[in-house]
Amino acid sequence: MVPAPLFHSDDLRRWRSCERRFWLARHRLRRGEPSSAPEPAPEADVALRASFPHADTVAAPQTPSQWLQAMRHTLDCLDSDAAMPEGWAILGACLTSEDRAQVRIDVLTAGEHGLRLFKVRHATVGDEADVDTVALWTHVAARCGFAVQGAGLLLVDTDFVYPGHGCYAGLFREVDLRPVLGSRPVAQWLHDMRDCEHGPEPAATPGPHCHQGSGCEFAASCKACAPPPRSRRAIPPGALRLDPAVAALAQTWPHPHRCLRFDTIDMAVPVWSGTRPYQTLPFQWSCAVQDADGSWNDHQFLADAQGGDPRRAFALSLLQVLGDEGAVLAYNAGFERNRIRELAQWFEDLAPALEALLPRIVDLYQVLRSHQQDPVKGGSWSFRAVAQAVAPDIDLALRLDPALDAEHEGSAQSVFALMHRPGQSAAVRQACREALRVHGQREAVVLRRLLALFDQAG
Repeated sequence: MVPAPLFHSDDLRRWRSCERRFWLARHRLRRGEPSSAPEPAPEADVALRASFPHADTVAAPQTPSQWLQAMRHTLDCLDSDAAMPEGWAILGACLTSEDRAQVRIDVLTAGEHGLRLFKVRHATVGDEADVDTVALWTHVAARCGFAVQGAGLLLVDTDFVYPGHGCYAGLFREVDLRPVLGSRPVAQWLHDMRDCEHGPEPAATPGPHCHQGSGCEFAASCKACAPPPRSRRAIPPGALRLDPAVAALAQTWPHPHRCLRFDTIDMAVPVWSGTRPYQTLPFQWSCAVQDADGSWNDHQFLADAQGGDPRRAFALSLLQVLGDEGAVLAYNAGFERNRIRELAQWFEDLAPALEALLPRIVDLYQVLRSHQQDPVKGGSWSFRAVAQAVAPDIDLALRLDPALDAEHEGSAQSVFALMHRPGQSAAVRQACREALRVHGQREAVVLRRLLALFDQAG
């Protein structure tokens, strides 16, 4: 029998949500069955190192021998007699307590009267699981004989404006958790976890946690599992029967018809100077243009992942293609309108031309919803759901070749982020660009099909 590993943060998270999930995960390990290793704390990135420029990083251990090396590395850093400079920290500090708990702490740094430890979240708020994790880290550090002066979270400060040149000092804000850690009886939890592990299989405790995040890995075999949240069904192909009056309305839209779709990204760690965390930034537009004779031409803009802030190039190219006449057709067009307004705020010299676009925008979502002959009840009206109804042959999924050792399916935002990742290979960047280009073209085709549906209604 393979010895069970020590308890870690994922064990505590499972046990706190559902003792059966914890029990099954631990017994799978005890039987030697393959299982995912505890997720290591995020690797120190450029933004984190800006706050701790003298940080020492402990490599994420995956095996027992690597854990021993990581703990020695951590203790060597803590045993140094040298004065700790401002900005000193250990990123990924590894510690083990005598009550069988093993932790990897995101940030361990020095205070005036002891150590300070932080869990890093590339988010604006934390949750109860974060508090539990910090409580466990604090418990283990104290059991190892270290005086813990402070403990908390490092969260993204949305008021931070990136000045450029890799200057991320101030991106994170500290949230002190000491006032609430006393309500976490970690020692008792570890005792109860040991009893649970060695006892009979517990009953499941169904609830929202069954499907939160990536969901419980044992949900499929759990009869007590809470049902997943009901998702609104897609609109069946052919179910959109429209009032013939919509055809007459479509005839009033002046040519050229321009079917427009934007893709945006909101990054926790901004990469373009003058932008904030989670600011919605456009990086791609796709536009299919129909002239009065019925012919179509495709146009597109996609930011270069290594080319800096794309907003001005985005705006200039958009103005060139949209021109100063004709209807601009978008689905749920408030999104495109807001992005155009933001571009006008950023670039005063382009503002008059950008603002002149706004009255020309037609929201196909509003037209579709208000001209149903037999209203579809209970269906989703998202762009993807409508695409399945009007263009079932168009696959909007974004996929990359798994042979590239990259995320092979995701959203336009996630693929652009993958393309923008520092050190990314040229092959992956090119694959991402091609996937995004095709994705934009397909979205424009969906808008063309929707426009054709309006014409056919007459």
